[in-house]
This record gives sequence, structure tokens and C-alpha cells, in this order.
Amino acid sequence: MAKKALLARKTNAKKVVKRKRIKQTFSRFVVLATSTGNVNKDTTGWTASLTSGAVTTTRDFDDFGVAQFPAISTLTTVSYVLRIRDEAGNLLTTKSVSANREFFVARF
Repeated sequence: MAKKALLARKTNAKKVVKRKRIKQTFSRFVVLATSTGNVNKDTTGWTASLTSGAVTTTRDFDDFGVAQFPAISTLTTVSYVLRIRDEAGNLLTTKSVSANREFFVARF
């Protein structure tokens, strides 16, 4: 009888579910342009350029200060040099972006 009770407990017991850790990353690298007070800049007509070695990728900012680089997957594997230019082509800032990033906030 004790054996039947033990088997009944085992079948009624909840199975231990091992949870997989979900790794969430962006599908593209994102640059956000803000002021030093963390307010998004009006970036109409601005461009962001990422350079790694001899390869340079340039994207336009939207009106909210965001530039998306769909060709660069995250987490990044190499470091980049970020150059932000205004609508007249004047260089506003140059930043160094280290590897293992999903996004970068450029405060200037």
C-alpha cells in the first residue's frame, strides 16, 4: 500500500521545467543622438557614419535622433568610429564605439 501511495505522489507531482534564458538583442545597430541633458536632438537631414577598418557605413537620422544600421547585427563584434554630420555636412562629433554593443547614445 505504501508503494502505491508513493507512486501516486510521484505521478501527481509537478515536473521540474528548466527554463531557457532568453537572449534578447536588437536585429540592427542603433545610434541615438542626444544633448548632454539626455534630450533627443532634432536631427533632420543629419547623417551618422560608422567606420571599422576600411569599411564605412552611412545612414540618415530620423526626426527623433535615431539612426538605424540594418547591415550591422548586434551584439557588435568589432569597435567602430562614429561620425555625426549635420545637414550641411559639418562634422558635429566623433565618438568611439566599443565592441559588444546593441546601441550607442551619442551625447554632445
